[in-house]
Amino acid sequence: MTDRNAKQGNSRLSGAALFSLCAAVLFVCFVLYARWGSYLKFSSRAETDFTSEVPEEYMSPCEHPGTVIRIDYPTKDYRNNRDIHKPAFIYLPYGYEENGSERYDVMYMMHGWMMKAQDYLTDDAQIRNVFDHLIENGDTRPFIAVCLTFDAENEAATYQDSVDQLALFQDELRNDAMPYLEAKIRTYAKGTSHKDLKAARSHRAFAGFSMGAVTAWHQFIFNLDLIQNYIIMSGDSWITGQNGGLLRPQKTVDRLVNAVHDGWYGQKDYFIYTGVGTIDPMHDQVDSQVQEMMRRQEFCAENMVYEIKDNGYHDMNAVREYLYNALPAVFAGD
Repeated sequence: MTDRNAKQGNSRLSGAALFSLCAAVLFVCFVLYARWGSYLKFSSRAETDFTSEVPEEYMSPCEHPGTVIRIDYPTKDYRNNRDIHKPAFIYLPYGYEENGSERYDVMYMMHGWMMKAQDYLTDDAQIRNVFDHLIENGDTRPFIAVCLTFDAENEAATYQDSVDQLALFQDELRNDAMPYLEAKIRTYAKGTSHKDLKAARSHRAFAGFSMGAVTAWHQFIFNLDLIQNYIIMSGDSWITGQNGGLLRPQKTVDRLVNAVHDGWYGQKDYFIYTGVGTIDPMHDQVDSQVQEMMRRQEFCAENMVYEIKDNGYHDMNAVREYLYNALPAVFAGD
């Protein structure tokens, strides 16, 4: 080979190598932008605000009330690997028709310790009335609320039994409750495969109070691929151990951040509403965790709302107020 030919060959090789390098750099930039790009677009910091009181008329029955049904679904006691059935108490909005064609957003709800699945939907709780008025007045789109229990027998269990059971509930929700129940009610899921349920995640929420809030944080970590929206009331995450939000806030929030990164989610792909009262015994646990969350770029004003109920305690009055404030942001009306 002549010197001229050798130089031409080397030039072609250098050009190919440069092209390959540029292509590789562009690919890496594309991958990094796909994962982190939304963090460049949204940078406004989340702030603390106060809740608005539930209007008095929202506490009374409305002209067009929804209905409540019960569906028992097959599952198992995941601690003891035994087959059981559990009840789901389901709020259906006014106008819901079993054989209709309209699809509905769905919110799964988890109770606190010593409560039962049906407690949110009793007349005394008045939460149904709040749902009815929010929908009737156009504050939210019509939605379905599915109230579940982490206790195997839907009866008050010992403190440690409930803690042990809620720590496994994400498997029950994912494998049993969600596929079975969404085959019976008209949600946005076109089927009950994981692919179908995942495709409808933006039309799904999980709400929890007290130990139900602990359960809700677990859903964010383990079921973020199925649920986009979270209403977390009076409770921190115990993913690193009990009272982790207070005792281990950095490690606790690291787990939340890891769930976001593992799923390659951008800031617009999840929404969290967190509420707690000023005299709620869980205030310090919640506030410690949320303050740490607000230091992370993954949680910002566009995807997280933190509200305080002035003189709010650990009770249904507070739960009604958090739901009243949160639901218009989660299932925004027309």
